[in-house]
Amino acid sequence: MKERIKDFISVTLGSVVMAIGFNSFFLENNIVSGGVGGLAIALNALLGWSPSDFVLYCNIPLLIICWFFLGKSVFIKTVYGAVIYPLCIKLTAGLPNLTENPLLAAIFGGIILGFGLGLVFLGNSSTGGTGILIQFIHKYTPLSLGLTMAIIDGIIVGLGFIAFDTDTVMYSIIALMTITYIVNRMMSGTQSSRNIMIISQKSEEIKDYITKVADRGVTELPIIGGFTGVDKRMLMTTISIPEMQKLETAVLEIDETAFMVVMPASQVRGRGFSLQKDHKHYDGDILIPM
Repeated sequence: MKERIKDFISVTLGSVVMAIGFNSFFLENNIVSGGVGGLAIALNALLGWSPSDFVLYCNIPLLIICWFFLGKSVFIKTVYGAVIYPLCIKLTAGLPNLTENPLLAAIFGGIILGFGLGLVFLGNSSTGGTGILIQFIHKYTPLSLGLTMAIIDGIIVGLGFIAFDTDTVMYSIIALMTITYIVNRMMSGTQSSRNIMIISQKSEEIKDYITKVADRGVTELPIIGGFTGVDKRMLMTTISIPEMQKLETAVLEIDETAFMVVMPASQVRGRGFSLQKDHKHYDGDILIPM
């Protein structure tokens, strides 16, 4: 229940932040940054349509597609974000435009929208829109998720040529790249772990620390020293970034001559990471990376 409340708050806050960036930076500067929101800005300039109404109405058929073709679990995770985001756009419609410089709007608006979208993703949801279409195409075609996203958003940004000039479209591309960068940084920042390999004459003591104090798993690998030809044991463990410094300090206290190699592990699945340590596996489990 606590996790659901946390996700609810994250999605709500993220939607509010996105709506602020949308209305205070993108709308008046005609920044078409991809997605249904970008399409709404183009149609607002061409036909005068309300962006919030367009996003909401566009999400209805996409949610139907989501229910029938992507499954109930994906629909449940998507429906709240798909409704709350256009509502937040409508509620923040009266906010002033914070800059008339399109480059500043693209950069700072992209940062704000990227941060908000990252919060939505961290809440295990999405704002619907083209995200549903991207998942649908990815599921039923050989196209990768990244390529599908690039094609869909590229088409929408390209539609900006119909409504706006070339400079505006190029600013829109900058905004899209900024949003993508911020979202990727937020997601990798919460998911990144470190894979550590340790060679030490006191490997048994270090192993005991890792398993009993740090409460992490460890793998022993037989190795042979390339220079000495001596048989040795190498310990390998995966830990979260906040735990890394503490483990490094503990290892050096046990053996100040220990040899350690630290490597990034951007995605880790399994017990202690994407699963709780006491998780019991059932055949029907759907495992989702953190």
